[in-house]
Amino acid sequence: MLVPQEHHLFLGTVADNLRIARRDASASDLAAVGATGWIDALPDGVDTPVGTGGVGLTPRQIQQLALARVLLLDPEVVVMVEATAEGGSDTAQALDRAALAAAEGRTAVVVAHRLSQAATADIVVVMDDGRVVERGRPDEPRSAGRVYARPWAAWERGTE
Repeated sequence: MLVPQEHHLFLGTVADNLRIARRDASASDLAAVGATGWIDALPDGVDTPVGTGGVGLTPRQIQQLALARVLLLDPEVVVMVEATAEGGSDTAQALDRAALAAAEGRTAVVVAHRLSQAATADIVVVMDDGRVVERGRPDEPRSAGRVYARPWAAWERGTE
């Protein structure tokens, strides 16, 4: 299953957006990706119409729905391409937790620029100018002092 950076909100209710992945989906299925709080705050909960003609959702909320669909479909492999990028830095931790939940128990290929996501990976593959230049457990290329180490050093200085 592919979860791209550009997520899709389908016309209908929150429940409709979940039932695209699994017919018997419910609000409790959103708990694993941290979405129940904002769902409960909607006027009609999961039965609230969203999108055009309904309640507008934030990028983070739309991404949480997309990640919940991964859990509902339960694929063996998921490819997430900047799947949490649209949330912005203020919601990065919540979306990182949602992405971790979606990757749990399956093979996940995660294309990301967020260091927090790379730090949780089993293997990090660093590309530069279209070529693989480093590979290893997250601490290995970081301690090598090359390409992967640079953004970490900037982040630790508070300049990322």
